[in-house]
Amino acid sequence: MRPARHVRIALVATFVLGLGAAQSPVSVWDGVYSDVQAARGAALYQTACASCHGDKLQGKGPTPALAGSDFVMNWSGMPVGDLFDKIQTSMPADKPGSLSRDQNASLVAYLLSANKFPSGKAELSSDAERLRQIRFEAAPAK
Repeated sequence: MRPARHVRIALVATFVLGLGAAQSPVSVWDGVYSDVQAARGAALYQTACASCHGDKLQGKGPTPALAGSDFVMNWSGMPVGDLFDKIQTSMPADKPGSLSRDQNASLVAYLLSANKFPSGKAELSSDAERLRQIRFEAAPAK
């Protein structure tokens, strides 16, 4: 066999094997955060977020609520990574970017918990690529 053919065969094999190993989509309904992580997020929320978003995530004035149907519908269909990035780059409003990636993952876990998405055993990752693989869906897939 010629070397170019070897390369083509290797590329096809890699592509086919990669398809076989593809994971099914993950959503917020699959238990993507832990209760312990959400509890850490709840405590952090009270010190870093509640002054603008309200003690119970209800929003205040022009600041949006972080719980309820409007919040869920606003993010539905998007990757959880988009919500994480919004918090990471623009919150808290008076000190954007001042919280660590792990702290922001805990805050997202708390928001998921407060919006009645089920918890799981593992903590929500703070890795951008992994967060992009999780879909924020208003309702579980049927």
